[in-house]
Amino acid sequence: MFVLLTIAGTLHAQLRYSETDIPVRDGKTLKADIYVNEGSRPKPVILVQTPYNKALYRVNFALYRDTVFPLDSSKYQYVIVDWRGFYASQAAAVAGYDRGLDGYDIVEWIAGQSWCNGKVATYGGSALGLIQFQTARHHPPHLVCAMPMIIDYRTEYSDYYYGGVLRREHVETLEQLGFTSLDLIVSQPVENVYWKLVSDRNDYPEDIDVPLLMVSGWFDHYPSDVLRAFHDLRERSGMAVRAQHRLIMGPWLHSSVDLAEQGELSFPNAVNVAKEAALEFFDYYLSGAKNGWPLTAIIRYYQMGENTWQTCDDWASLGGAPHRLLLGDGGSLSADPRPGGGDLDSFTADPRDPSPSYGGARFNPFDASVVPGPLDIRGTVENRSDVILYSTDALSEDLPVTGAGLVELYVDSDRPDTDFSVRLCDVYPDGRSMILTDGIARARFRNGTDHEVLMLPDSTYRIEIELQELAHTFLKGHRIRLVVGGADYPRFDLNLNNGGTMYASGDTLPAVNRIHRDALHPSALILETPSQPNAVPSSAYPGSLRLSAPWPQPFSGGGTMQIAFSAPPVHEVTLEIRDLLGRSLRTLYQGPGSEHGLIAWDGTDAASRQLPAGIYVLNLSSKSGMRTRLLSILR
Repeated sequence: MFVLLTIAGTLHAQLRYSETDIPVRDGKTLKADIYVNEGSRPKPVILVQTPYNKALYRVNFALYRDTVFPLDSSKYQYVIVDWRGFYASQAAAVAGYDRGLDGYDIVEWIAGQSWCNGKVATYGGSALGLIQFQTARHHPPHLVCAMPMIIDYRTEYSDYYYGGVLRREHVETLEQLGFTSLDLIVSQPVENVYWKLVSDRNDYPEDIDVPLLMVSGWFDHYPSDVLRAFHDLRERSGMAVRAQHRLIMGPWLHSSVDLAEQGELSFPNAVNVAKEAALEFFDYYLSGAKNGWPLTAIIRYYQMGENTWQTCDDWASLGGAPHRLLLGDGGSLSADPRPGGGDLDSFTADPRDPSPSYGGARFNPFDASVVPGPLDIRGTVENRSDVILYSTDALSEDLPVTGAGLVELYVDSDRPDTDFSVRLCDVYPDGRSMILTDGIARARFRNGTDHEVLMLPDSTYRIEIELQELAHTFLKGHRIRLVVGGADYPRFDLNLNNGGTMYASGDTLPAVNRIHRDALHPSALILETPSQPNAVPSSAYPGSLRLSAPWPQPFSGGGTMQIAFSAPPVHEVTLEIRDLLGRSLRTLYQGPGSEHGLIAWDGTDAASRQLPAGIYVLNLSSKSGMRTRLLSILR
C-alpha cells in the first residue's frame, strides 16, 4: 500500500488536473477533469468519456503502467469527462439524449482551448468505446482519430440473447451499471420488428470518416461482432479512411487487454501490444510522426495454442474448407464415425440443478468469485451427469482454427421446449480441459429467433448452435472436446422446460434430452481452418522495434538499470528519458549492431544529477519507429 501511495503522490506532483464545466448545446454542463501541463505549448488532446467516474483517473493514472492506456503527457493533454447522468454529470441527465452530440460538443470545446493545438482523439473500451462511435458519427471537425476497444457500434438482439436464450448474467450486470433494464430486455424475447428498428438505427458505418484503431480479444463478449463491424467499416465508412482502419485481436478478456494472465493461461507475448499500437497510432495522426504506422497490417490477430501473432487484410479470407468432426459412439469425436452399437446419447436437464457456468466470456464485475477466460472445467462441468463429453483422439498434427464454429445437433426431448448448450475445449496432454468458447440454443427457436415453434415429444429435430469467432491451434498431442448439456447458468437463462411463456413464473420440469448420431442424423462439430495464415514473429508487438523496462525500478541501492530493446541491426537506437511534463532529462544512444541490445542507465540526468523518485517516460526511437514505456523510480 505504501508503495502505491508513494507512486500516486509522486505522479500528482508532476501531472496535475483541474475540474472544469464543459457547456453542451442543450444548456447543460458536463464535468471534466483536465490534465494539462501548465505553461507547456499547445498539444493534441486525448479525450475519454466515461460512465465509470472520472475521479478514478485521479488516483489511477499512476497505475497505467500495466494497462493499455496511452499515457504520454510529454506529447498529449488529457480530458476525462463524466457522461451526462453519471457521477459528477448526474445533473445533466436527459432521458434518451444522444450522447454522441455531447461528444461533438466536447471535442469542439476542447479544440478552442489555448492548451489544445486543434487536434483531438478519443479513446476507451466497452461503454467508453461505444460513445466514440456515437461521437464520430456526428463529424466533429476537430476529431482526428479514435480508438474504440472491446465493443462494436451496432446494438441488436444478439447482444442480449444467444440462440434465443437470455444472456442473463450479462444483462443483469448491464442493469447494475445503469445501462439498461432487465425488464425491458425480457419484454422482447423474440427477434421481431422492435429489434430490427434498434439494429437499423445503430448501423452507421457510412457516418464514420476518421481513422479507427479497434481492439478486442477472443475471450471478450462479442469477438464475432467486432470482426463484423470492422469488415463493414472497411467496406462502408468514408472512402478516404477505409484503408486506414486497423484491428488487433488478442488472447484477451473484456477487462484484461494487454495483460499476460488470462484465466488460467499466460500469454507473455501479448503484453503491451495494444498500448504500443495506441501510442504509435496517436503519434502518427496527432503528432505527424513518421513511424511507419500506415505500413502496419490491417488486422493483427493472436493465434492461441501456438501463441503467435499473425496478420491478414480480411478476416473472412482466411477460412478454408470446413473441418467436420462427427459425434460418435463412446464419446468419440472424429472425421470418420467409429463403428459401435449405439446411435444416441441422453442426459437429463434439470433447471433446479443446472450445469454451472465456469470460465469463458463471463461478465460480472460485482461478484469476485466469477473468474472468466480459459479455465479447466473438468471439476466443475465435465464431472456432472447432465453433460455428455465428445473428444478426439490425441491429435497427430497441429490443427489451426480461424473462424466461427458451428455445432449441428439432431435431438429429441420429452418436453415441448428445452435448451442445448455446448462448450468447446482444448484438452492438454496432462488432462486439463480448457474452455475456449461456448454457445447455447433454445429449441423453440430452432427455425429462427424471429418466431417460436414448440417441439413434439420424441420427434427428432436439427438444431444449430453457432460459436464465436476464434483463432486457436489445437496442438499435436492435444484433444478437441465438445461438452454438450442443457444449461450454462448463470451466463445464460434457465429454460423451465414447460413450453410456456418465457421469463414468466411456471412449473419447473426436468427434461430428458437425447442426441442422435446415426447416418441419417450426423450430429457434428464444424470448425473453420485457415487457408494460408501470414505469421509474424512471436513478439509482444508484431513489429520491428521493442522496448522493455522493469516496473518498479527502485534504484534503492544505486547501480545501473539495463533497458532491453530489439531493433533492426542496421539502425541506430536513441533512448530519451523525460518527465511527465515532457522535459528531456537524458538521451542515450546505441549504434547499429545486434538485433537485441541493452542500454545501461544509472538513473541520472544529463548533468549527472540523481533523479528523484517519480514517474518517467522512456522513448525509444529508430528509423523503424518509436516505442514508449512508463518507468517508476522509488528511492
